[in-house]
Amino acid sequence: MSTLTRRALLRRIAASASGAILLPLMSRLTHAAPTATPRFVFIVEGNCYEPVTVLDPQTLTAINSATTTPVTAADRWWFPKYGHKSPLLIPSTQFASTKALGAIAANGLAQQTAVLFGLSSRITGGGHTALHGVLSSTRSVGGQPNGPTIDAALAAVAGVRGQTPYDAVRLGVSFDLKRRLNYDTCAYDRNRAAPLIVDPYAAFTSLFGLVGSAVEQAAFDQRGNLLSFAQADAQAAVSAFSGNSAERAKLESYLASLQASALRQNQLLAMRGKLGPIAPASPSSNPLYTQNQTLNNNPIRRFAGQLELATAALKGDLTHVAVIGCGSGWSFDMTYPSATPAANSGVTRHNLHHGSAADPTYLATIHDITKQQIDAIVQYMALPLLNTPDPAGGSMLDSTVIVYIGDNGEQHHSTASEFPVVLIGGSALGLRTGGRTIVYPGVDTGGSGHRQVSNLWATLGQLAGATPTQVGKTKVDFNQFGGEGPGRIAQGPLSELLP
Repeated sequence: MSTLTRRALLRRIAASASGAILLPLMSRLTHAAPTATPRFVFIVEGNCYEPVTVLDPQTLTAINSATTTPVTAADRWWFPKYGHKSPLLIPSTQFASTKALGAIAANGLAQQTAVLFGLSSRITGGGHTALHGVLSSTRSVGGQPNGPTIDAALAAVAGVRGQTPYDAVRLGVSFDLKRRLNYDTCAYDRNRAAPLIVDPYAAFTSLFGLVGSAVEQAAFDQRGNLLSFAQADAQAAVSAFSGNSAERAKLESYLASLQASALRQNQLLAMRGKLGPIAPASPSSNPLYTQNQTLNNNPIRRFAGQLELATAALKGDLTHVAVIGCGSGWSFDMTYPSATPAANSGVTRHNLHHGSAADPTYLATIHDITKQQIDAIVQYMALPLLNTPDPAGGSMLDSTVIVYIGDNGEQHHSTASEFPVVLIGGSALGLRTGGRTIVYPGVDTGGSGHRQVSNLWATLGQLAGATPTQVGKTKVDFNQFGGEGPGRIAQGPLSELLP
């Protein structure tokens, strides 16, 4: 009996007159079977991906059947045109007939995928980038996060974190090849940004340096030695400290941080045998990070490499939560050597968007870049997880939810009125994908039937089995995730995605 079937059966028994007798027995039987470990991946595209790239003909027909102002072939986004007041459910998406989702159909992932339209997040502000806002459902102020992002919240759930060395693995791609970290996308808490590692070599060595080359292994061992020395010094300082309590608290906090880092180092050492066979090639030799300057400047290749690295981290139980940003935050203004047509390979993303209304080749390039990203997600994450058995049964993709979302909304200068979403995997957790497209009522036309991105984050919280969770100094109730306050349309998860 599958995990999903057991859950549904337990609900029915609990609602029946015999539930009081049978439920304890069924609960014991259910808990006796291995349960899937929830895993969550957030792939954040910088400066939007346009809704039209993931729209199929059947969904277009459904939208137009409920509006007096039809969506046309020239529309790239259409949030003001929605006319329906309750969700439109399209049971079988024609992925092969979309601009960007052909790889879903071609690789047998249709039943593992769902597309969502209509979700807004105006609290974030939109613009060129909502920064941490898309994952926190708050508005970043002065470049600082206004609350924890969903990755940090899920990583704080005991059933998600487990015994993994890292709360989350956060990686990214930037237009600036000299940049090592991106603080624009994730947050541990209010005013505490969590960095994406955008330097491929730094990302690799932090996760798999202990099974890398002799030089990389030596660097890992040296880091362990430095942690031991620093920990001993800090312990001695705490023992001899005679100052005020506030200063002592700072010193104790520093010591606790060193102890946590040393514990992680020891955990990684204990996992060396497991990590060796699954570690990807080092960026020094991995063709996705080739040192050839033309290829190394290709953000799609670096994005693929970061996906490969995050997938290996999930397979190795280094973490159960990952974020991969592709030009998220203020890192979006990239050029794409893989652009189609090739004549646009030297045009920056910002200029592509500004020129796209007048130049159809610019528009084609923007949409093709989204397709290239989806292709990479399928090749370097979804398929490897699908082909990896999960200890609880099925595949790792069955217990992993992959979320692909833009970081500002529906367009280059976004109003944050619609965030199209692609969901892949998660069936063993109870996520209902099934090849469907769901179109929620629009933010300006749907009234109480409209739903927000924060409702999606509440859905993931429910899949994680989360009750209110302490994240830093913030108490997170997933049913009220984010900072919408009076602007919240409805609490709780998206029922259409649950059993």
